[in-house]
Amino acid sequence: MYINGTSRNQLYLFENKLDDIISAENPVRFIDVYVDKLNLSKLGFTNPGTDGGKGRPPYNPSMMLKIYIYGYLNRIRSSRKLEAECGRNMELVWLTCRLTPDFKTIADFRKDNRAGIKKIFSEFLKLCNKLELLSFRCVAVDGTKGRAKNHLDNIYRKETLDQISTKIQEKIEKYLEELELNDRSEEVEYEFLSKNLTEKLSLLKKSQDKIDIIKQMFEENPEVEIYFAGDSDSRYMKDNNRINAWYNCQTAVDEKNKLIIAHDVTNESNDMHQLKSMKNKISGVKEELGIDNTTIVVADAGYFEEREIIEAVKDENFDIYVSHPRDSQARKTKVKDKEGKIPAKGFRKDDFKYDKEREHFECPMGKVLTREGNGYIDKRTGVRNHKYNCRECGECDKRSLCTNDKSGRSIKVTEYFCEINEFRDKCTSDLGKRLLEKRKEIVEHPFGTIKHTWGYRYFMQKGKEKVSSEFSFIAFIYNLKRVLNIVEFEKLIAAI
Repeated sequence: MYINGTSRNQLYLFENKLDDIISAENPVRFIDVYVDKLNLSKLGFTNPGTDGGKGRPPYNPSMMLKIYIYGYLNRIRSSRKLEAECGRNMELVWLTCRLTPDFKTIADFRKDNRAGIKKIFSEFLKLCNKLELLSFRCVAVDGTKGRAKNHLDNIYRKETLDQISTKIQEKIEKYLEELELNDRSEEVEYEFLSKNLTEKLSLLKKSQDKIDIIKQMFEENPEVEIYFAGDSDSRYMKDNNRINAWYNCQTAVDEKNKLIIAHDVTNESNDMHQLKSMKNKISGVKEELGIDNTTIVVADAGYFEEREIIEAVKDENFDIYVSHPRDSQARKTKVKDKEGKIPAKGFRKDDFKYDKEREHFECPMGKVLTREGNGYIDKRTGVRNHKYNCRECGECDKRSLCTNDKSGRSIKVTEYFCEINEFRDKCTSDLGKRLLEKRKEIVEHPFGTIKHTWGYRYFMQKGKEKVSSEFSFIAFIYNLKRVLNIVEFEKLIAAI
């Protein structure tokens, strides 16, 4: 004996209301209420009309936005999959009131409303602040790579274009020979040669045309060495020992409830020049929400760029802590002492003490290193560097552990050395160490959810502007999911 379902041929005298299929605290009810309260036209959403009142009326932008919010919240990003779900997913059936827009309409809504979709993030932050979910006491900044919609086969280097063009021409000639052979022969054994040859030739000729266009682009732009044909704004980056076309996604996460308060997308391969940008974004959010407290900002060694740090610490509204590359735990575990390495342990740069009053360095053996001249400007960074030399190395019995240079040991430092030294001392204090340790706990939560739990490791859109809009929406969805988990449903509805 088994539990049996209802017969498909069973007739019903009364049909249930559509509203009865969704429980009272289902998240889709919040999505429905929240979107209806938004002023979409003020946020920049378009309201497409019909030509002179003719033709079929458009779908309501609020309903289209509800579909996307539900889709991203439930790991459904494809417009074709969303079209299918609108017809079979009871939550979406309830949310759309049984409407089923086709995939092109869904995709066009995202394409035509990038500006509005991007503003949803900051609009939801206002609700988070109203619910007292944000503190702005401590904010952790970090970056992660998101794969661009650009296959490796669609990445072209200037020096390899001729080789690609030659291979295409060889294939074209091969297929033309096969076509000619097939035309001359009436034997059955050659029938297989004609299979799809015309289509293959057409594709090869299109590929050749594409290569010719890329060649012309390289000629017009001599400084360009690599062209990303799928997404020209993406760049080669390394992530987990994999080199691909990526974007660098930046987030600033509030420590109170691990909500994302600011974000950015860049095609720079590292985080070295992102501290100033993210600090300014946090400052903008604070100003918009009327927050005036001092915010601690913590970041890992990837953000350690001396000039940006010097500028950041001048802002009295922020207290900055950034790990020095030589102090970070990751660096310590990667760099192992090699036998016979010079300088040996105990004679490295950090072991030399700087005397600020006398403006010279003192080595572990008490020898003095004095500055030579006014230094030089590093062309790559634009920062002045100074060199300190020791003239007493010949008398030192530890020289073999310190340097191989015949003229003696030397140390190079930038013009910001003293300020950075003080900043580094602050970061390695007990408070600094605790804050930098806390950074991982704060900032890794969003990335773990977005990339590992949801699988959002790549972007559906192409171009930096579109990718930025998509990442903004993903950050909003993360915040929404987080708020749904930590706030009681009734309280959440009441706040709207």
